[in-house]
Amino acid sequence: MISILITAWKEQDSIRKCLNTLLKGIPTDFHFEVLLAAPDDATRDAAMAEISELNLEDKYIYVKDPGEGKPNALKMLMDKAKGDIWFFGDGDTFFGEHVIDKLTKHFDKKDVMAVTGRPMSIDSKNTMMEYFGHLLVDAAHHKRTIDLTDEPSGRSLKFVKKRKFFPVSGYIFAMRATDIRPPKDTLVEDAYFSYEIINRGGIIEYEPEALVYVKFPKTLKDYFRQKKRSVGGYVQLWEYGVVKSETRTRSFWRELEYFWFPITYAKNLKELFWSFMLYPIRTWLWVQIYWERRILKKDFVKTWVRIESTK
Repeated sequence: MISILITAWKEQDSIRKCLNTLLKGIPTDFHFEVLLAAPDDATRDAAMAEISELNLEDKYIYVKDPGEGKPNALKMLMDKAKGDIWFFGDGDTFFGEHVIDKLTKHFDKKDVMAVTGRPMSIDSKNTMMEYFGHLLVDAAHHKRTIDLTDEPSGRSLKFVKKRKFFPVSGYIFAMRATDIRPPKDTLVEDAYFSYEIINRGGIIEYEPEALVYVKFPKTLKDYFRQKKRSVGGYVQLWEYGVVKSETRTRSFWRELEYFWFPITYAKNLKELFWSFMLYPIRTWLWVQIYWERRILKKDFVKTWVRIESTK
């Protein structure tokens, strides 16, 4: 049985498409349940309307989220899930075809504990920020292909070392039912799951044909707010003791392995200029992370903010 776990907040405008692309066409004899956690009535009502449209009321469970953060919402869903495999998604995304089938086939191998899909930007490349969205998800795809698949040849291995581990994407992943629960103040719960799985001897795989479509920040202000949480959250994982030196995936120096990627990614002079702009922007991001986390000892939970331009 598959448990589909969706978290959402103020996403009444996107939750219907999220559920429709995920659930439409699933065979009637397929054993699954859908669990949604949301704190607001508008998202709850929109989700229920789509579930009714799909005639899936008997497979649907709504969990009232008290608004204490995504890790707590995930814990509530995981505690109620009855499936052997758990699929995780966000209410502000939508999915490509048959993503659940594409992910769950990996669990035929008993050592596989989790599998992640491929985020894709739904934005154009008409502005620098939209271009960054495409560049960064394609860089992550490149890295996951090297680390999580058996076909890394011809993918610039002379620059990028294969490490056999890279965290799942929080936008789309599945894992076996587990007792792992993220701490309540976790900023990167997807990475927390990933490190706990690898520390227990489990294997994470990558399914690049399982697609999820995502909106990315449209302003530099929102970009820094989002990335200080997602990238800076890895500093927090060191405090939890789940990161080891051999599995460290996020640092300024580790990013330097990809110094060549933005330049080769550009297809014209405008994109090449934007690619060069990414270097000082990422450097400034790491300076802010170091200053706020290491020097100011800023509370991690206060970085949990809603990024409106991604909605």
